[in-house]
Amino acid sequence: MLFQLESLMFILWLVLATVIVTLIIYIAVRIIESEHKASDKKFMILLLAFIAVLILPIIVGAIGMVLGAIGGLLGGLRSLIDGGGANYLTNLVPIIFFLLLLLLTKYIIDITWESSLWISLLTLFILYIIYSLIPELYTFVQFG
Repeated sequence: MLFQLESLMFILWLVLATVIVTLIIYIAVRIIESEHKASDKKFMILLLAFIAVLILPIIVGAIGMVLGAIGGLLGGLRSLIDGGGANYLTNLVPIIFFLLLLLLTKYIIDITWESSLWISLLTLFILYIIYSLIPELYTFVQFG
């Protein structure tokens, strides 16, 4: 029973986060690009929001684990040399997330690079707010 409630809550938060991100991307495309482009690309905006909420955190989580392992090995090697090794490689994970979101925004919505940059920045900001307010969604998606 508890597992079913947990799954139901995850689906509820997933739908809510997707709707919020869809609205944010729609409004951003409407303001930055044009009202006509936003109206024509409603389904693609919904698809982009779903990918940004569910699929990108899984991909970036896997990339983060790989970078963490590589950074741990490099930090261990540095510790052997002079005792001062640290893993800073995982700090690249948010940058990789942004670049993937930028590419998806550019090619899914089919807009200019300048517009996709601003839309991606706004979307990333909203996603960080959502994942900060609802950490259960992010931890369930990433390690699920």
